Amino acid sequence: MTAKTISRYLDRYAEPIVITIQNEWLATLRQTYQFVLAIPLFDEPLNCLESILPKTMSNTLIIAVVNASVDADKAATRRTQAFLAQFNPHPEVSFTVVEQRSGNTLLLIDCCTRTRQLPHKQGVGLARKIGGDIALACIAAQKVSIPWVHCTDGDVKLPDDYFHTSDLGSDVAVAIYPFCHHPQHSGIIQYEISLRYYVLGLSQAASPYAFQTIGSLLKINAEHYAKVRGFPKRQAAEDFYMLNKLAKTGKVVRLRGPAVTLSSRLSHRVPFGTGAAMVKLARDPIIKLYHPQIFLELQRWLKLDRLLWNEFHTKTWTKKKMQLHDWGQKQGLSHSLLQTLRHLQVEQALEQAFQQCHDLEHFQFFMRVWFDAFRTLKFVHYQREHYWPSLPIPEAISFLSGSELRYLPEPISTAFTVNKLKLLASSPEFLTILEILRNAELNLSVEIGPTLCLVSSQN
Repeated sequence: MTAKTISRYLDRYAEPIVITIQNEWLATLRQTYQFVLAIPLFDEPLNCLESILPKTMSNTLIIAVVNASVDADKAATRRTQAFLAQFNPHPEVSFTVVEQRSGNTLLLIDCCTRTRQLPHKQGVGLARKIGGDIALACIAAQKVSIPWVHCTDGDVKLPDDYFHTSDLGSDVAVAIYPFCHHPQHSGIIQYEISLRYYVLGLSQAASPYAFQTIGSLLKINAEHYAKVRGFPKRQAAEDFYMLNKLAKTGKVVRLRGPAVTLSSRLSHRVPFGTGAAMVKLARDPIIKLYHPQIFLELQRWLKLDRLLWNEFHTKTWTKKKMQLHDWGQKQGLSHSLLQTLRHLQVEQALEQAFQQCHDLEHFQFFMRVWFDAFRTLKFVHYQREHYWPSLPIPEAISFLSGSELRYLPEPISTAFTVNKLKLLASSPEFLTILEILRNAELNLSVEIGPTLCLVSSQN
């Protein structure tokens, strides 16, 4: 089944460059690698691979997709072309093979010269897909023995034991490495606090999507990569949408280690992520966090699935259509929650769920797949815009429940001036907050995802 799924994907959905690689390189390749690593590279330093790859790496195929979009900054495109030029590519060939020490091979894919540049608004998403598709073809050809596609970026430092992770079953769709940022400064401390705060807030709400969505931290099961048809061709947030798809096909695993070091540099590459956040913080040096009440509202909604099933699964939905607002009021749901659910058109989803599901476990799975990471984010943003404005970091943290997060004695009601927040952001107090959040995240369950309700029902 695994080979068939991958073969079907490669035949129908893989990028055209894969056929070239299969015919002109894989067909004559005698070496077999243990691991495969895919890296999109755009506007990186000439020596970036030296800082990315650990010196202990061996027996690894490194696929570097050297890319620039047709609408990319011209100077950045020229720097990207200069990076590729140092490897002496043949002008008529779309890939370059460089044999390295310890049995490693660097496979450079040319997506940056004028006739090979990526289309408008497809950028890093397409670059990731090209790298992942080639990795999948190598796995299918049995030229890579470990059937996992490792994905990272050009602004990271991989640890020496990067590939030495715990064994994962075929029911795991993706594993996510832990991370830290370097160098540390006021902006990156606040940004990392916001990342970990959001995941911990989702976890407290019992969301099955409470995991980091950072593209440079992914280890993807080859079969599940094929099932979701690879990375979406997006200019930004391709990692978020990829993980959103993968979580619906199998478990998501939070690896306990080793940790990947992410750069805290400024970057204009994409409108989201670390680099973009650093640019924004350079203009406005204060980050606010989602109001904790939003996660309590989310938790209330996510706990309703069993009650909804017990109340309505035996009734003919189309003949006695439930009005969620009226029913919710009887359950004591807040006006803000009911209005948010109405905005997200939850009633229509429930109608479809009751038509298709015949037991509680499949109903829960249906609703968790429908109310996915994207709808969860829409829920959070609607609540923020209409009911619960974001709060300064100390105030938001002090409201979080859980003894490991109660580092402040009580909710802070006093207003924080901008100057005071600037001072706090560079103080040991913010480092303490970050350390507490890191430790709390490490204590979350290893496995997560909407498929777990089906797994538990079968055991």
